[in-house]
Order: sequence, then structure tokens, then C-alpha cells
Amino acid sequence: MTKKNSKSLLEAVETLIGENAFFEGTLKTDKPIRVDGRFKGNIEKAFGVIIGEKALIEGDINAEAVEVNGTVQGNINAAEYIELMPTAKVTGDIKTNILSVAEGARFEGKSSMSPSLQEKENNGAAKK
Repeated sequence: MTKKNSKSLLEAVETLIGENAFFEGTLKTDKPIRVDGRFKGNIEKAFGVIIGEKALIEGDINAEAVEVNGTVQGNINAAEYIELMPTAKVTGDIKTNILSVAEGARFEGKSSMSPSLQEKENNGAAKK
């Protein structure tokens, strides 16, 4: 998945935590999820995570791709990309291949960029 495919991520959401919902615990899924309410705990695995403007996540997120419009208090690890939209507020460390920060987004923490799986495979093939 590349950042250009984020629109398809939005269209493929199968799990939704609504604006008035509160979820506490650990979540694992092979599909994209959207959080518009409050989530306390860790998203240990997800294909993609979309965090709505009014959402509050208190915990760590591990996914292929993450789009943040709301508030995250925890670390975000995304294999492909993380996109911080203008209303995003992130307090925690970020690790990803591609990081996009829109004007107005707030981020407090460390960020590190890691090569994508495709880049790793290409580098491994070049060494042989």
C-alpha cells in the first residue's frame, strides 16, 4: 500500500467505533478500522487505522497505514505511512516509512523513518 491509496483505505473500513462509543482493550484485525469515539488500549494489528476528528486514542497503534485527524496519546508504528491531518494531535513516538504532516497538525515526540518492505527486498537482492 502506498500513501496514494489512502482513499481506498477509507472506502474499505469494516470496523467502526462510533463517535459516542468507548472501547477499552486490545484490538487486532486484518481489515481497516475507523475510530470516531474514545479508545483506551492498544491496536496491536490492523491493515489501516483512520482516527476521526473527535476521536481520542490512549494507547499504541501498529498498522500498515494510519491517518490521524483526532488525538493520539501513544506511539504509532506504521509499516507504510502515517498521515497527520490539520486537526491531528499526537503525543508519542512515530515510526514509519512515509510521514506526512499537514499544516496545523501538532506532534510531540520522536519520529523515525524505516525503509518499506519493497525497499528492503530490493536492497537484499542488490547485495546478492
